[in-house]
Amino acid sequence: MNLLPPPQANNAAVFDSPLPLLVLDFDGTICLGDGPVHAYAEAAARRLPAATSGPLLEALEHFLSNGPGCRPYPDGYAAVADLFGPHLHANQLNAAFTESRQRLASGDVAITPPPGLADFLDNLTGRALRVVVTNAPSSGVNESLRTLGLQDHIDVVRADAGKPAGFSELLPQMLRHRAHHRLLSVGDIWENDLRLPHEAGCATAYIDRHNHPSGPTTLHGPDFPSLYPAIDAWAENPERFREHRPTTTDPQRIVADHTNHD
Repeated sequence: MNLLPPPQANNAAVFDSPLPLLVLDFDGTICLGDGPVHAYAEAAARRLPAATSGPLLEALEHFLSNGPGCRPYPDGYAAVADLFGPHLHANQLNAAFTESRQRLASGDVAITPPPGLADFLDNLTGRALRVVVTNAPSSGVNESLRTLGLQDHIDVVRADAGKPAGFSELLPQMLRHRAHHRLLSVGDIWENDLRLPHEAGCATAYIDRHNHPSGPTTLHGPDFPSLYPAIDAWAENPERFREHRPTTTDPQRIVADHTNHD
């Protein structure tokens, strides 16, 4: 795993801090927009005849727009890999993905942060460590954080993390100096972002853009901003938060309102 810190981060000791630790996924969590997925699909399509690629691109758009009857892919990247994979060699698909990340790094792909995220993360300064853990390659991640205006609001970045298996190595480092409930992992793919933190006893927050069923979660919402108040309550007092926010499998448990638990 690559450690890619913002310039101000003291990475040698960052996980030794006793502060609560907020673990953030990148694509689909703090980096929004279908531009990176479209770039991946376009790169894959250029390696196929138009008669083949056209219907595949249409199927991708159907998924991204939450069209009726579409297959429940975990995210757009998985949709591209599944749709184009049978028509391309693995090295061709990998090359298409690499090409799309190069476009992302160059600023050629439109991306946005969730509304209010910079202010939300800024409010956590000194109250929680803010760590991005992503399977995305190092190329494009730090450049995108600058594009998103988040580079000064993240304490450390782990790219090429190899989630979910990568958490097996990373979680013991993160939990060495903090109780498990003092780590909260946020992501939009339960298997990759939340399963191992949940099994370790950590808090989890699932962003369910496509209304997919998930495994057990502490927090659950349709987008990141709906979770800000509850995550803020966790950062303020993880022990009290644990008492009032048990893990649930109920997809209707939207947790934006935490006022009854202060």
